[in-house]
Amino acid sequence: MSSAAAASNTIKNVTRRAPRKPVRNPPRVTPSKSVYLFRNIQTSQVLVSMTKRLERPHWIRALEGQGVAGLEAETARVPNQNLKQIADETRRPPRVRHDHWHPMAAVQGFKTHQEALSFHNSLRDHQLNMTEAKRDSAEHMAQPKRLRSPVEMNQINETLIKMADLLAKNETLAESQGKGVTILWERPHLLKQITENHGVSFLNAIQHGDLLVHRGRDIVDSPAPKPAAA
Repeated sequence: MSSAAAASNTIKNVTRRAPRKPVRNPPRVTPSKSVYLFRNIQTSQVLVSMTKRLERPHWIRALEGQGVAGLEAETARVPNQNLKQIADETRRPPRVRHDHWHPMAAVQGFKTHQEALSFHNSLRDHQLNMTEAKRDSAEHMAQPKRLRSPVEMNQINETLIKMADLLAKNETLAESQGKGVTILWERPHLLKQITENHGVSFLNAIQHGDLLVHRGRDIVDSPAPKPAAA
């Protein structure tokens, strides 16, 4: 049975078990004004998200809210839309494992959801084209496949460099030098790595802080960093 057929059967089986009555007092979803970056601890691939967790499809979350028994086991193999950011299907994991995908950075402080979404989409589009851009290099393609593969999958530095570039080119942020925007880092050495080794600079008013993570994968609400002393 193909993966598409298996996913279809899973949807039918789970849907039949769902209660007919709507969920009482469903939680209100507040449009996000933050963008989150996740890294795969095994491959160094990167995913961009508007949520603190790499969510499964909305219909699964809706059924979870209704308390459908055995849902997690039945939907474990249903593809996660975030994984489509990995354009090469041969290197795309079959599903999101939260013990493999750890938060890397959070960009907070966009004035509107639309501004955050625009930034998210631009960075996501960069992710989609990253592998092909590397394969356009004759020098890269001249290497054996066993050497090309880890280079093509390692997206951490290039994603962070592009993140800084997009923030600098944002006209609204550039006017205020990024005032109000904060970047929280799960590993502060990544900030030092891209600024010192790759010559990256951020808008002067952007603040940096620590991204608090529980058990290596769950983002904890972080207090705002204190302004630098004059």
